[in-house]
Amino acid sequence: MKRWRYRYAGLNVLSDIQLPEWGIFETGDANDSPDARIVLEDAPSESFTPHIGADSYCFQVEAVGAYRIQHGDSIQVAVQPRAGMREVRLFLLGTAWGVLCYQREILALHASVVEVAGEAVAFCGVSGAGKSTMAAWLMDQGYPLIADDLCRFDISGTRPGVYPAAPRLKLWRDALEHFNRDTGDLERDHFRMDKYHLPVTNGHTGQPVARRESPIPLRAVYLLSWGEPEIARLKGLNALYALIQAATYRGELLEPMGLTAAHWHRCASIARAAPIFRLTRPQDWSAASEAKELVLASLQTLA
Repeated sequence: MKRWRYRYAGLNVLSDIQLPEWGIFETGDANDSPDARIVLEDAPSESFTPHIGADSYCFQVEAVGAYRIQHGDSIQVAVQPRAGMREVRLFLLGTAWGVLCYQREILALHASVVEVAGEAVAFCGVSGAGKSTMAAWLMDQGYPLIADDLCRFDISGTRPGVYPAAPRLKLWRDALEHFNRDTGDLERDHFRMDKYHLPVTNGHTGQPVARRESPIPLRAVYLLSWGEPEIARLKGLNALYALIQAATYRGELLEPMGLTAAHWHRCASIARAAPIFRLTRPQDWSAASEAKELVLASLQTLA
């Protein structure tokens, strides 16, 4: 059986499933011992009994397949007959990968991250808060994308960093129309048919962005919400609570996995090391010129 090797988010991954989303992270170095394996199981998905525990989690997705994540080093996938591999990868690189990160004591947060003067600036918020739209707008202002959706934050060193992730954004149709981007040949999201996957390319050449592996130092975090244009600095426990509320990925998994306290501790490492701001702006981007000016002025103070 052919297998693919990836160096992604600081981990060597050996996969039975080709992952086009991780294409720029593919490596042919067979000498690297895998930190994690993605195994395609020749078994009916019904044989995967759903459960959740400290080091094992199993779930099923109707008409797609079943996933078992164990010990932070294995994701087993049983694919339903006639399931599309695009849908299989959606849950593999979403929930399954997020659980593997939790099992490995890796901090993975829901965010969109851009690069400002060689540093990472993260935008976090609940689903629908406009993280990816904010990143797309900043890309148009010349700030390169670092990561979108489920992002690994490295807290092992003296300063937190963010690992570059798959070069793509998930954007709603109205956001794409606002940025004058055609949806004609874009891949649709599996569940949200009015949301699309937008590949990110080099703005000068139109070619895929260059592969980067090392974490980029974190400069600041902005927590997104809707309202009148304002940027306010959060401090202390208020900053920590707001960060956890806005950025935690699949927070309902933490308690049954026994990870609530550990997750808070890891998020506290971010809150202590980087300024956290609350950014409010109107949902109607055509009326958001004041908010845009606030964001650009704030980013300039960070540069």
